[in-house]
Amino acid sequence: MITATTRRTGHPIPVARQRGATSLFITLVLLLVVMLLGVTAAMLSGTQFRLAGNLQFENEAFNLAEGATAAAESWLTQGTNAQNAGFTTYATAETPHLYPIGGLTANPLTMSWSNSNSLAVGGDSSRRYLIQKIGADNALLGNTVATGGRSLSACQRADLFRVTARGASAKGTIRIIQTTYTIPSC
Repeated sequence: MITATTRRTGHPIPVARQRGATSLFITLVLLLVVMLLGVTAAMLSGTQFRLAGNLQFENEAFNLAEGATAAAESWLTQGTNAQNAGFTTYATAETPHLYPIGGLTANPLTMSWSNSNSLAVGGDSSRRYLIQKIGADNALLGNTVATGGRSLSACQRADLFRVTARGASAKGTIRIIQTTYTIPSC
């Protein structure tokens, strides 16, 4: 180490090379801080990427469930499907996806969905539905001008159905949608 001494006191005077060591130390600390910021940013971006992917799988599952709901509602409106015998007596062999009033004992949110209790839309098991009749031949409320509604032409009674649909994405994300649907009963 090179030092200089003063004439009067004899104490060493720091040379410019020693100030370089301080600068090196400060530079290393700043480099460490910048490196930690970079690592943190990389970890956060990876987490954000996974979150965005999860949202895409949730949207996919929701869209599959929506499609199954639309298929079930379309089936109900075709011909006399709303009067199917499966809505009077539960038959697992013929119509496992149709349930009469009080016939659905399992909770659709927690049950295991399969061919024995639901219908796969177009053979695609990622889109399934079941239909439960929850009301029969009910009088429509508010169907006159006096109560604010509008009257139907002939039929003033309806059957009420609950459609429960399940969508499952490629990564196993599951969404379940329930909706009610009304069909004129006469």
